[in-house]
Amino acid sequence: MAQLVSSKNLLFSSRPLAVGVIADSAALEHFTSLDAAGRSALCDVAELRLDQLQLPVVDLRARLAGNETPLLLTARHPAEGGQAPEDPAARAAMIEPLLDLATLIDLELRSAAQMQGTIAKARAAGVPVVGSFHDFQATPAEDVLRGAVNFAQQGGVDAVKIATYLNTQDDLIRLMKLAGETHRLRLSVMGMGPWGRVSRLVLAKCGSLLNYGFIGASNAPGQWPVARLKELLAEL
Repeated sequence: MAQLVSSKNLLFSSRPLAVGVIADSAALEHFTSLDAAGRSALCDVAELRLDQLQLPVVDLRARLAGNETPLLLTARHPAEGGQAPEDPAARAAMIEPLLDLATLIDLELRSAAQMQGTIAKARAAGVPVVGSFHDFQATPAEDVLRGAVNFAQQGGVDAVKIATYLNTQDDLIRLMKLAGETHRLRLSVMGMGPWGRVSRLVLAKCGSLLNYGFIGASNAPGQWPVARLKELLAEL
């Protein structure tokens, strides 16, 4: 019963989707205080950063009882901006008990080989897997970016998220080219830093599917408040 009927085909959406990141208790409190209409107006998908929330499963279940907004579960590796342990088994233990609540889960591409068990369990539960790649210092060369997408296609994931730091407009152009190309997997591509907010609109227009904004406080440079991001995406 994890995926709502309306969200089972989330990765086939013909419009860019706004993902609201829930990274602390205040954001979770705000999200859960809203009724269904309020949550729908806030974001299309809510990402639970399990590594930052650090809440017991029973507590999360109680807070999310009756929720109808699609949920993306993430337990981020510390090398890619997370607070979860490096041990893939420990991160799997944060995600797997909540698979029945998930519409999507996110695993770093660096962990895909080590977390094939979690990928298999997600697939068995009908939960697509997003393979993610982050660079908080720069935007890699085109061959590195395409290499990440090609690796994802071989790693058993269903979509790819690429988030890089944009130092120049040329960095943004590289991401635009990547997002505008045809790939077997759906892509979510976004920039961080001084070009971050501009990039999230431009890249959504280029084809980026999942576009992240914050609920409460920003957890990455260059994010929009998700409610505003959703409004802007609707105007593209």
